[in-house]
Amino acid sequence: MATHLHTEPEFETTGGRAPVQKKSHRGFLILVIVLALVLAGGIAYEVTQRKATQQALSAETVTETAEAATPAVIVARGHIAPSDATVEIPGQTAAWQETPVYTRTDGYLKQRNVEIGQKVKKGDVLVELDTPDLDQQIEQARATLAQSKAALAQFQANTQALDSTRKLAELTAGRTKSLADQGVLARQDADNATAAAETAGANYRASLESVQAQNSVITANEANIRRLVEQKKYARLDAPFDGVITYRNPAASDVGTLITSGSGTNVRELIRISQIQTLRIFVSVPQNYAPMIHEGQIASLQVQEFPGRIFPAKVINTASSLDPASRTMQTQLQVDNSQEVLLPGMYVTVRFVLPHRINALRLPAEALITGADGPTAAVVGADRKIHLKQLTLGRDYGKEVEVLSGLTEADRVVLNPGDHIREGVTVEPKEQAAK
Repeated sequence: MATHLHTEPEFETTGGRAPVQKKSHRGFLILVIVLALVLAGGIAYEVTQRKATQQALSAETVTETAEAATPAVIVARGHIAPSDATVEIPGQTAAWQETPVYTRTDGYLKQRNVEIGQKVKKGDVLVELDTPDLDQQIEQARATLAQSKAALAQFQANTQALDSTRKLAELTAGRTKSLADQGVLARQDADNATAAAETAGANYRASLESVQAQNSVITANEANIRRLVEQKKYARLDAPFDGVITYRNPAASDVGTLITSGSGTNVRELIRISQIQTLRIFVSVPQNYAPMIHEGQIASLQVQEFPGRIFPAKVINTASSLDPASRTMQTQLQVDNSQEVLLPGMYVTVRFVLPHRINALRLPAEALITGADGPTAAVVGADRKIHLKQLTLGRDYGKEVEVLSGLTEADRVVLNPGDHIREGVTVEPKEQAAK
């Protein structure tokens, strides 16, 4: 069979099949072009956004620079105060009378008749002690007194005998001297008799001194007995006044406990009794209010535990001087507590109503500037510039101060001025928010 070579490809036409054609790259090129356009659009959009952001940042920087150049400040205005001022000062209540009860003798607690919170009358027996040691001391002192009295009797008898001897010696000396003067007896006999009389007199006087000394011993022994007997009375402790028991020592107030006498630092009272029908209130009045506080002045008392309730109080005395450390005056008030609502030791607020100048301007204390030239205030003028004004101050009310001169009610004053607040500085004033 012969082989035929063909230079052209053969196409089958049998069965109606279409001829096979070559693949085209047109679609791929179109896709590449579309992607390139999208990428170029994205790049252009990004560049546009960056420029816009830079412009915005530049605008903010300019705004911040402008704001930094003109600082904002909070301003407020003073106000005219009413004709009287209310001043509140913290204080503390105390019992009108409060007495710690100690023992004056050592002993064992025999009986305790009261408990805390119990009301007692003057003279009621609070505590009784058993004092065996003191009882023995009293017996010994009485025995010593009896012994000293017996010794006195001996001294007195001896003195009486010496007095008789003295009288006989003096009589003998007189007779001997008379006979010696007549020449009946020798002069030596007269001298011996005189010396014997002088010796008898000296012995008598010494015996008298002994009797006097023994009387002093007896007096001392009697005083010692009276002291011990008086000390024995303190084995029974009575209420010194009408009151209520506000404390008892839990470590030394049970039956059988050994009680040590005294009131030293290591010895606590057995019982404390207080009179609470009337209470004292102690307050420390600041210097600027002290001249207006006087005896008999009426004040009102408020207690946090009784909201809305007012207790009238009255000033009963003042210290009439200031404490150099705190510049305050100690003041004492009294309040009726017959209903026993208040308790000693309570924290209270004492309110005084004090008169002051009419139409006085008050300024927030946070607006004050203190310096070498005295108190000043930074006032914002209509031109938004700072003007420092010298002030003359009146009374200090804590959150506010009284301004006597230097400001008007229309002045806008900078609150909490910083170091950047100086004369002529331009500021942006903002009114203080209403409280």
